[in-house]
Amino acid sequence: MTDFKQLVTAFERFAYGQSLHTAFTEMLDWTLLPFKRSEDKSEQQVALETYRNHKKVNELVNLVKLVGDLSENFSDPLGELYMQAISNGHNGQYFTPEPICDMMAAISVGNPTEGQTVADCACGSGRMLLSAAKINRRLKLYGADLDITCCKMALVNMLLNSLQGEIAHMNSLTNDFYRGYKVSTKLVNGYHVPYYIEFTEPEQSYIWLRPVKEAAPKFDKPFEPVRDKTPINGIQGSLF
Repeated sequence: MTDFKQLVTAFERFAYGQSLHTAFTEMLDWTLLPFKRSEDKSEQQVALETYRNHKKVNELVNLVKLVGDLSENFSDPLGELYMQAISNGHNGQYFTPEPICDMMAAISVGNPTEGQTVADCACGSGRMLLSAAKINRRLKLYGADLDITCCKMALVNMLLNSLQGEIAHMNSLTNDFYRGYKVSTKLVNGYHVPYYIEFTEPEQSYIWLRPVKEAAPKFDKPFEPVRDKTPINGIQGSLF
């Protein structure tokens, strides 16, 4: 069984010669590279060749394998690694413990139907979405976060577990949208292979709040004031 200490050791070996934060973001980018949807086989082949030509490809492959092993049962080893080795609580980035996420998902999601949507507007590494997937992995999961590193962690977690939905890099309070990632799967030789599509147009997002369009009033005919049929005689009536 893979131990978390093995992941820390493998990451430190991969990060040798550069800052831990730089190495972590690089690891996320290279992990995501093979999952990006290609328009044709030649484009996919170029991406794979780029991956193979990484100067630390052996360390990278070993690192991704360890993350995959530790991700079973919808766990979040990336979030743990980020908290312990990278953020150290920087900017308050302590993610919610997984048992708390499981409890909150059980309370809020309940007994969902297949295809029901679950959203987390400050998803971090995607732990709440993973907890929702424990209840029903066929849910449509949507997450948003202001930190691009958190978005990429959540995206990797979605892909490693073959979940479907969207991760958006945006400010959920101001509704400023920067980038989005649609996550889905395709059937290849009997296997559901996960992939993502990157986009920058907010109109393509299911999370971004669209402005409300006020319909202009329509007048089919000129306005005519309403007149009372009973003329006013100026005499105050009696109630009794």
